[in-house]
Amino acid sequence: MSETKPQALIWTAFVRITHWLVALFVLVNFFNESGFWHRLIGYFCLVLVFARISYGLWLTKAASSKFYMPTIANMKHHLNEIRTRIFAPHIGHNPLGQLAVYLIWALIVALAITGWLSRTDAYWGEDWPVDLHLVLSNALQGLVILHIAAVVLMSKLQKKNLLKQMISCKSSDTTR
Repeated sequence: MSETKPQALIWTAFVRITHWLVALFVLVNFFNESGFWHRLIGYFCLVLVFARISYGLWLTKAASSKFYMPTIANMKHHLNEIRTRIFAPHIGHNPLGQLAVYLIWALIVALAITGWLSRTDAYWGEDWPVDLHLVLSNALQGLVILHIAAVVLMSKLQKKNLLKQMISCKSSDTTR
């Protein structure tokens, strides 16, 4: 009789829900470029980002959901892992993935600020908040594409279905 190992919890429900809500609302706002709903969705994304930051800093006990600041040495080591295709286990994001998370969140916060500024009396009619908002939106689109490509690449290299880990509570390590 063979014994099966229980699979480890990777991401908490809160992390998965906030991830997919932000992903959905960012996608919707890429195609809904102006008006009340664009602003409402943008501000809701901002609330979700702050909720996720609060969760990762103070509320969660799950190691995968806690934050860490990847160092240059961590990132170089991870790039070497990619080159050699020999990976140390990571609880949660690898160093480059964690950096990408922070960049995505920073862009969402900056988009909310520039969107809000463009609607204030002080900057109404000014071009620079709208122009900066567009630049930040394009940067976020590029980072989202890079994020998706990295998930696909790392899934292949590590022989793990990383997307499934963000959908399901359980690990999808195919090497077991």
